[in-house]
Amino acid sequence: GFMGAGIASITVPQGVPVRFKDTNAAQVAKGVAAVRDVLKDRLTKRQITKQQFDDQMSLVAGATEYTGFGRVPLVIEAVFEDLAVKHKVLAETEAVLSADAIFATNTSTIPITKIAAGSKRPHNVIGMHFFSPVHKMPLLEVIVTPQTAPEVTATVVEFGRRIGKTVIIVNDAPGFYVNRILAPYVNEAGLLLDEGVAIEEVDKAMSRFGFPVGPINLIDEVGLDIAGKSGAIMAEAFGARMTPSVALKNVLAAGRLGRKGKKGFYAYDEKGKRGDVDE
Repeated sequence: GFMGAGIASITVPQGVPVRFKDTNAAQVAKGVAAVRDVLKDRLTKRQITKQQFDDQMSLVAGATEYTGFGRVPLVIEAVFEDLAVKHKVLAETEAVLSADAIFATNTSTIPITKIAAGSKRPHNVIGMHFFSPVHKMPLLEVIVTPQTAPEVTATVVEFGRRIGKTVIIVNDAPGFYVNRILAPYVNEAGLLLDEGVAIEEVDKAMSRFGFPVGPINLIDEVGLDIAGKSGAIMAEAFGARMTPSVALKNVLAAGRLGRKGKKGFYAYDEKGKRGDVDE
């Protein structure tokens, strides 16, 4: 998927081979192509040479089965934000991994403790929360549970720094660190929409304040489906003060996913370039 490809695109430049596993060959090919696009952009900008481009692309491979996983020291899971799906992938992966291999989940919303509950080796399970787009966003949240082994945390932190990330270690809690701070901000923006404030006014106000983009624009970038799931989890954890926005629910229910679906609160062209607010 999108996040898996992003993680791979910053890993292979460090000489680390990456192996994709996805549900079908088309998805594997899509992941490899996404890595190629990031590296091709670096080649075009003369940040890497043609030889470096070829060398880095040679480190990316993929399959629809877990072939070759018995030798890998670290697996990063980036599947759909559904606990049952994550437990299924965790069980399948653990069946072929070595006993000391680390299983990291890139979940943005689900508590790591809940994911680790499906593991035979919960001490090897940890959170690695990357931010989109992975090759541009510097932060990496490493989320530990009470069961996570210290050496697992140390290994993942070292790996995160090796691939150029600013790493913070966070205890497992609803929203981890970033989304715990971000959720009230985005939620308040959604409540302003419920009260009739124009989308562009909310975004312009926060851009003038100093944010790179406004909160509604940000929701479109992240994905309305992800924002919707995150909002529900935060509401469950913190009650009425985190009641999700009706506007966000309605736009999501209309099948709008944001930039990745080429329609959200804003309109997008075929290449995904944002236009004006979609009336």
